[in-house]
Amino acid sequence: MSKSRSRRPSSKPLYVILGLSLFIALAYVGFRTLYPPQPSSIFLITPTPLEYGDTTISGTLRKDSPVGQDGNFLLILDDSRPILLDVKGLDNLLGLSVSVTGYLLPVDGDIPMSMTVSSISTQ
Repeated sequence: MSKSRSRRPSSKPLYVILGLSLFIALAYVGFRTLYPPQPSSIFLITPTPLEYGDTTISGTLRKDSPVGQDGNFLLILDDSRPILLDVKGLDNLLGLSVSVTGYLLPVDGDIPMSMTVSSISTQ
């Protein structure tokens, strides 16, 4: 009877796995070099251009207190900036898109952007 020789397992599968891993890594690096990621515009909100002085601005009418109570009316622009309006009694227009014509004042220290209103119309 002859003694069986113990055979060492082949390392061929290990080389194949290492070769495939190296190929995938190099392919990924090459792809990222040729096609770098582009910034998405989903989070870029362009501010609404504003002209101070006599102007007309569109936005959504909101109030800082419940309906029927005294409070400040705000015009919320498309980019979420508020404009404080000097009007009273517009509870029936809350939540609507409106165009406001008047004199717009810029932010001044602690005073928010505000507007002296001459007319309001729904859109």
